[in-house]
Amino acid sequence: MKNSIKLLNIILPSVLLLLCICIYFININNYPFIDTDETKFVSMAKEMLNYNDWVNIRLNGENVYNYSPLYFWITNISCLVFGKITETSVRLPISCCACIGILCLFFAVKNILQRTYAFLIALIFALCLGVIIFSRLSTLDLLSSFLMIQTILAVYILIFTKNIKYRTMIWSYILFFLSVSVLSAGILGFLIPAVSTVMMLIFSGKTKELIKIKYLIPGIIIFIILLMPWHIIMLHKHGFLFIKEYLQPILIIKNWGFKDVLYVLGVFLLGFLPWSFSFLWVLGSRFKGILNSFISYFKENSEDKLREKWNKLRQIEKFLSLNTILFFTTLIFAIIYGKEFTFLILFLMFPAACISGHYWYEYIVKKKHDKSIFFSTLIPDVTLIVISLIGLFGHNVLNQWLFKGLNHLFIPLIIIFFVIPLIGIFAVILKGRLIVFISNVILMISLSFIIAPSIFNFISINGGENDLISYAQIAHKDKVVLAAFIPSKKYSLVYYYDNYVKFFNNKDLEGLKQYLINNPKDYVAVEIKDLWDIEEKGIKYMLLDAGKRYCLIQHMDYETEKLEDKTEPEVILY
Repeated sequence: MKNSIKLLNIILPSVLLLLCICIYFININNYPFIDTDETKFVSMAKEMLNYNDWVNIRLNGENVYNYSPLYFWITNISCLVFGKITETSVRLPISCCACIGILCLFFAVKNILQRTYAFLIALIFALCLGVIIFSRLSTLDLLSSFLMIQTILAVYILIFTKNIKYRTMIWSYILFFLSVSVLSAGILGFLIPAVSTVMMLIFSGKTKELIKIKYLIPGIIIFIILLMPWHIIMLHKHGFLFIKEYLQPILIIKNWGFKDVLYVLGVFLLGFLPWSFSFLWVLGSRFKGILNSFISYFKENSEDKLREKWNKLRQIEKFLSLNTILFFTTLIFAIIYGKEFTFLILFLMFPAACISGHYWYEYIVKKKHDKSIFFSTLIPDVTLIVISLIGLFGHNVLNQWLFKGLNHLFIPLIIIFFVIPLIGIFAVILKGRLIVFISNVILMISLSFIIAPSIFNFISINGGENDLISYAQIAHKDKVVLAAFIPSKKYSLVYYYDNYVKFFNNKDLEGLKQYLINNPKDYVAVEIKDLWDIEEKGIKYMLLDAGKRYCLIQHMDYETEKLEDKTEPEVILY
């Protein structure tokens, strides 16, 4: 018996590690940097290296104050180890962060509860769509959310541990990850874990017992040592401007309403696939009881009464309560700031995975929740089968309008979207509980391993990013100044041009006209659909290249540009 337990303690984390390697690491170099966020962050990291300045953060040659430096430090260290900036060297640290975070989640929950439950939670979180996507993109979102998760895991251990001698070490661990969260996510990296921690300590009736200065002193010293140097240097160099810009994202709360709530919930549910429907069922069935429980807890004025209520709960009930507090606390922040900070929505998936893990554990092991799992499995699986049938019988139409460039994935998509969901439906009908869960696991592994690189390439091609990459490289090779007349700033131009790019708003036709007249040799990237507006404005141009969505133009002046036979040059229109 002991040998089998030891064997499982080795096998389960090994399976998780192997799984993470497959879904987070393989083919991360087989697609270009994705606009706009990935190219924006990679461009900032590249400029930090180019300037050899590891304090200031720049984008397109201008100082940026509302980002913290940890992501750029980690990325550039990786690039220095590899010797250059590549897709692999930039994305590898984020993939490693995802892998380490999943293993830490497993070991923490295993110590709090039990091994099987911990394994289910880690699998659910590792295989949700949002984590898979962001583990393959070099942005600060996954790094920030996983650092915050480490803080919360330490808080859980602190609340559940009964050994007083470990509390100083745990508090030091908490404050260490709080500080590095700030260095990654800014003030929100501190605010969300801190508020959630206070709420959870109040709920468990352990506020006075756990927050004691003798426990906190080493952690506070670590916190100050890690945070103060960069912030002091930036304050010394830039003064009030740094404070204003650094605090602006959280101090200026934009008006938000029902659309913002729908946006956050929509992105969360999409990112938490394929577990979203089961989580909604859990939340819906338990919401009233959870709300009443919280109200009754926080009505108590006595910490002793709170502690007494807490001690009556089973271990799993305590864990679910803490994750519910974390989920709703984070949801409030996500609704307020989620459009600006995607890592908040990504962080929401952590407590959702912990809550869903218990639900799936009871379904597989204790044979509960048959009805809810039946519907939460049937709805998405039937949807995927319908999509696959539409693809099968409407292949020519879909290929022309949607999937052009993904012909090689047609058969794998049909298999993944038809065969695997069909297995899941039969399993849930025949009550093959473990097979139902495994079908979801196989679905996400297949999507990640087979499709992810092709989908990213598809986005680059059909979104016109490949056009911009090509134009940036042409301008760099020709040693010509590059400008852009497009609706939003596309930082793939900045990264692949390897220099500053002049961006014009696509409504500023007069500004573009004056710029071309004053800088006739410069190249300008514009959207093809804007060419007619450019012509109506009387702007003369030569079309140097045209792609799927964008084109490259240069100024043509009838007064100075004459051919050898004295005829006027032709204005090439697209």
